[in-house]
Amino acid sequence: MPKNQKQVENTEEKTFSLISNEKLLAIYAAMLRCRLLEQRATALFQHGKLDSDLHVSSGLEATAVAAAIDLEQADTLCLAPNDWLPAFVKGMSLDALFRALAPSSVKSTGSTQIEAEHKNILFDSGKADAQKTILDRASEASETKNEAVAAAFIPSGASPLAQWQKTIQTAGTKRLPVVFVHYSDPADAPSSASPLKPEALLHGVPSIAVDARDPVAVYRVAYEAIIRARQLRGATLLECMIDSQPPSLGGARSHDLQSAASDPVAAMESYLKSKNIEMDFDTQELISAFNRDLDLATRFIDK
Repeated sequence: MPKNQKQVENTEEKTFSLISNEKLLAIYAAMLRCRLLEQRATALFQHGKLDSDLHVSSGLEATAVAAAIDLEQADTLCLAPNDWLPAFVKGMSLDALFRALAPSSVKSTGSTQIEAEHKNILFDSGKADAQKTILDRASEASETKNEAVAAAFIPSGASPLAQWQKTIQTAGTKRLPVVFVHYSDPADAPSSASPLKPEALLHGVPSIAVDARDPVAVYRVAYEAIIRARQLRGATLLECMIDSQPPSLGGARSHDLQSAASDPVAAMESYLKSKNIEMDFDTQELISAFNRDLDLATRFIDK
């Protein structure tokens, strides 16, 4: 954990389980940028200018941001197929991201791949070699004690989790510094299956269930899981539950959450207001500035 982060969290600005106002605002700003990024990708896709959009990431800004915001340059991030938001949170440029989504006529996968390798980001990660890479890098971090971690995002459904079972078991057995983030949709589970307990063991790894659309809750467990990994105390599986109920956000006002209609970005804004946390930035200026960044990053599409 960076020294300045620890100092911030030891101030009187602690609001909820050691999460500083500064960090909460950073999470909200990142979620807002992710939403604007999704909207731009959707608009370009609908106009036939992209081969794919970011619909896989829709509504999952809370988990993407809260689980990836503390990852550092040396940490490895393994993306779920077509879910690019965690890569953006870790630092992937908008240009590289849009080139990955662009039609083959203008796509430059080489530049995207080079940047991804430089920033330790693995994509197209449904393949077994990505899982091997995760284990190899986690093993190296464990041997060298360099405090690096690996974070792997796994899409919803029992089948993707089953594909990762051996990797999860190996990480658990060897106490490797890995954080697995699985989007868990109750609709995918067999009707006879018992609901996952808030804390349990899955494939020998501690499994923690959390609301996928509650950034405060996800950050709490992701923070602890990352610290645990950096201290070489083993892997953790975050079961980020996707359901139809609005996120609780640690007790924010219920009528604000109803008006947010289970939108994690709006719900996070309501949470900040409920805690009387003042924005240290102008939201409209952030939106305008980021839209200009999006304009610059997508100019190559029209050339």
